[in-house]
Amino acid sequence: MAPAAQFAADAWGVLKFIAALVVSPVAIVAVVWRAAQNHALAKLRVRAFPAQLAAIEAGIDPLPPADRVQRLSADLDLLITSDLHRCFPGRRDWLERQDIKDLYAAVLDVATADGRHVVENGDIDDFWMVGGSPYGQWYDAARLVSHFIPGRTGLELRRAVYRRHVRAIVANHPASYKRLQLLAEAGRYHRTVGNHDDVYLDRAVADHLGELVGGVELVDVIVLENRAGDAVAFITHGHQTDGWNAPGRAHLGQLATWAGNMLSDTPGLEAPDTVPERGLTLAFLRGHLPNQLLRVSKRFGTNSKYDSLDEELLFDAFGGAAEHGPWIILGHTHLPVLQPMSRSGVPWTRYANSGNGIWDGMITALEWDGASTDGVPTPRLVAWLWADTDDLDELVTDADVVTHHGGRPVARIEFERTPDGKHLRPVRR
Repeated sequence: MAPAAQFAADAWGVLKFIAALVVSPVAIVAVVWRAAQNHALAKLRVRAFPAQLAAIEAGIDPLPPADRVQRLSADLDLLITSDLHRCFPGRRDWLERQDIKDLYAAVLDVATADGRHVVENGDIDDFWMVGGSPYGQWYDAARLVSHFIPGRTGLELRRAVYRRHVRAIVANHPASYKRLQLLAEAGRYHRTVGNHDDVYLDRAVADHLGELVGGVELVDVIVLENRAGDAVAFITHGHQTDGWNAPGRAHLGQLATWAGNMLSDTPGLEAPDTVPERGLTLAFLRGHLPNQLLRVSKRFGTNSKYDSLDEELLFDAFGGAAEHGPWIILGHTHLPVLQPMSRSGVPWTRYANSGNGIWDGMITALEWDGASTDGVPTPRLVAWLWADTDDLDELVTDADVVTHHGGRPVARIEFERTPDGKHLRPVRR
């Protein structure tokens, strides 16, 4: 990096830190107050969410801003990923840091060869992360300035900044977007909007991505319907009932992300890094991670791990123990689960979460095998990972390797619930 560019980036980081320090006494009180208000509203939205999905099944689209619905045949074979957080070059490029870019390209190659449709379920391109490079600091400054300009002029400036950011992200992930464009042209690429890419709620920005990637349509909910027209699954990102990140009310989530980035960009300071460590990948492969629903503070809507979606409340709202009805397929939490256990010891039998695409050397995803004539298919939770690292021991075998990419072996491992349902473990055949 050129010294002048580095100096400018550091100076902007210091300026943000000083400004944040000055307003922090008031800002902290405001955040606590707003968090309590937002979570109270989120609990109302949780209770209404099942009825909203039922209305969508009946053909009634939700109200703006998250009002776009796509209906697909449940007979299709799908690969469902989420939370890839594709970003620009630099420190915020999590996929580069985690050695995921080429791995995801390999996953897309296999999905394409298998005839699957690919569903990317929200938080795919990241518009919230800033800094980490001269471009990232420019993006942060330009975005902030645009919000202080009123009216149409400010709106068009924001759109220009976001369109520029779309192009930066696409250019930084050429292998993935080349494959996704081919899938889009074949009508096999589908995508929902999450909170970190909520700028796509603006159709002018969403259409720009469509122009770059073969006309992909960005929606908020995907409904998988059987041949009678009944919903058998809803695929949506999952932030709709999150008090910190819901559409149109995501200011707290944005502020938290911005504050973390700001601390990381301040020379001499470091914010907690949310990129998963290698040990988490190994723990998942060993079957040590829980298959349980998330809980958050009843008052402030978050917990000590920065989670802000209360899956227990959703479980209660949907009557989650029911063994019939549509599947609810989410992302957002970054935690892969399949028919997870509630705190009452009862599984949510129609719920699955794909996890995320930013594990160290691994991606978790869901597979949906359609064309079922004997009932509703059950999603399959899978992990894709590089199989050539020294720390895998017997966690990955030659039988798990399904392809090679760039000379490296790629493994695919299916996961199942343990007998008590509280954990997930690799399926060994």
